Amino acid sequence: MTWSAPQVLGSGWWQSIVVDRHGVAHVGWYSAVNTSDNQAEDSWDALTYAARSLDGQWSQANDVMVTGQGGYTVRNALAATSDGMIHAVFRSGPLHRFASAYSTVASNAASWSTPIQISSTGYYVDMVADSHDVLHIVFSGREADFSAQSVSLEGSPCPLCFDLYYRRSIDGGRTWTTPFNLTRDPTSGSDKPDIWVGMSSGRLYVDWDEGTDWYIARGQPRDVRLIYSEDGGSHWSTPIIFDGGGFPDRRPIQIAATEMRDGTLMVVWRYSTDADRQIYFQHSDDGGETWTDPAAIPGVVARASADLALDDYELITDQLGIVHLFVAGQPDILSTANPTLYHLEYQQNRWRSRQPIFYSPNDRPEWPKAAIGPQNDIHLTWFVRRLSEGITSFTTSTEGLTVYYSHREGTLLNQPTQAFNPTRTPQPTPTVIQEFEPTGTPLPTVQPISNPVAETTQDTYAAQAFVG
Repeated sequence: MTWSAPQVLGSGWWQSIVVDRHGVAHVGWYSAVNTSDNQAEDSWDALTYAARSLDGQWSQANDVMVTGQGGYTVRNALAATSDGMIHAVFRSGPLHRFASAYSTVASNAASWSTPIQISSTGYYVDMVADSHDVLHIVFSGREADFSAQSVSLEGSPCPLCFDLYYRRSIDGGRTWTTPFNLTRDPTSGSDKPDIWVGMSSGRLYVDWDEGTDWYIARGQPRDVRLIYSEDGGSHWSTPIIFDGGGFPDRRPIQIAATEMRDGTLMVVWRYSTDADRQIYFQHSDDGGETWTDPAAIPGVVARASADLALDDYELITDQLGIVHLFVAGQPDILSTANPTLYHLEYQQNRWRSRQPIFYSPNDRPEWPKAAIGPQNDIHLTWFVRRLSEGITSFTTSTEGLTVYYSHREGTLLNQPTQAFNPTRTPQPTPTVIQEFEPTGTPLPTVQPISNPVAETTQDTYAAQAFVG
């Protein structure tokens, strides 16, 4: 089966995608709204939305949420529930908000509910709806605002770095559980979280990169992790840690994970340096208790470590049990061409040959995100940066930002629409199974130094895209 030709959805980046039970694909991404010719002063950050109908036609891309000014990256995630609602969680300035709209009118900004605040500060965010229409959110952030506090680099190697927090809603987003800290580590940051539901076990999973906090620009890569809940988010396992062998010159990053039809778990990751550019996978057939040793995926290597720090991999399992991996990589370590967006399939315990989806000598693909439709069709989105081959300085890495889409037809017949699941009884506030090391405060209290660490962020990096 082949992929459709890449289709431009619009200008922007950091897209998310969900497919509803009727097979309509919904895509959101970060773009800008310019109200005059003076982009530096009159550019507004926005969440842009478009939908693809069953006949392959796209709605007009509209900015449905204007989140503010200043180039604050509008990280976002979408979820669809069986009542026909589309839900969005998105970054609005330095915090996260949530809103919903009925799917058939979601392109109209006036159709969206009034946004409600989800966090007080943060950067990354992801969301999923389970089979009972319960909404689950994970975001990076803090328990309190520490911007005015003095902290020591000696006392904490990652001062002000974000932890990951979890919230859920059983009433379509009207009310939410109290934020629950999943990571609680004052010595490192937690980046690129994904939250998803296992297709076999029904478990709720969160995976992420531990060590670096890109937004704060502190910390160092440490490992990648996976955590799960057997009861819909009320209790959580201890983290499953993948350290890649604990080598001092390279650490795992860019984790992606999935659960197969038989319950087997698989994770994929790469190392943080070019000491080893293989892309590795591991799997577990006992629910995560034991794992195979890391093995290299044949036929593709990771892009150079200096070639942008924000990319991610996508790993999903379709309805037939085939695992699909999407990576922006190279055919070998000698290649100097721009990275290619590849699709690889894993079935019958082996990886099939890579299939190229997008390549350009002038653009570099990044952040692939995919969703499976009811006919087992695959909807894929990504964005590109305008970077020609041979460029190693990324002063222009926020130019030419464009969101793309491609589709692969499925082989299953459309399934009948399921009845809406009624609202369930409210669940208790989440608690954790394991005991964390106690701390008096979310970050260690130390004596201020004469030159305290100030909170700085990399949102100016995002602002280069549309402002100035």
